Amino acid sequence: MYKEVRIRWSFYIINFNLYYRNLLSKVKRNISYYKLRLARLPDSNYAISSGFACGATVSFTPLLGLHFVLAVIFAYLIRGNFIAALIGTVVGNPITFPFIWGLIYKIGSYFTNINLQKITHEINFEMILNQTYEIFFPMLVGGIIIAPLVWIITYYVIYSFIASFKKRRNKKNKRLL
Repeated sequence: MYKEVRIRWSFYIINFNLYYRNLLSKVKRNISYYKLRLARLPDSNYAISSGFACGATVSFTPLLGLHFVLAVIFAYLIRGNFIAALIGTVVGNPITFPFIWGLIYKIGSYFTNINLQKITHEINFEMILNQTYEIFFPMLVGGIIIAPLVWIITYYVIYSFIASFKKRRNKKNKRLL
């Protein structure tokens, strides 16, 4: 009896490890795909990095259905790359949204002097309509306050990545010729 239970637990642990090992390899593959996709865009370093920064910045707003539209509009205004802006919205995803929304809510409630509300796990349409001022407004203010910082950080990180990638690629192409 004891041996049977021990074998079952080891079987579950092995399956658990294999599942997460495969999941991590898929995540790494997706990240490398988007990095190469971003680096191979045929545009200037400024346009690519500013477009990505616009997409990442828009991800720090509570305007969930408008991220793509706002990213393209902001990229157009500063002459950024539209595709890089769309790729930049990947910064906001179901894994990062709880952390982003918690951060912008706390920052916004600090600056608007609205007390932190106890948010229940039950979110419905009535709650959104009745508590728009208590929840949405602080998140919007927090997103606006943190947006320039997010833009600057992502711009310089992506700019250095794109510049080094293009420099290595040009050096490699010159060696081949």
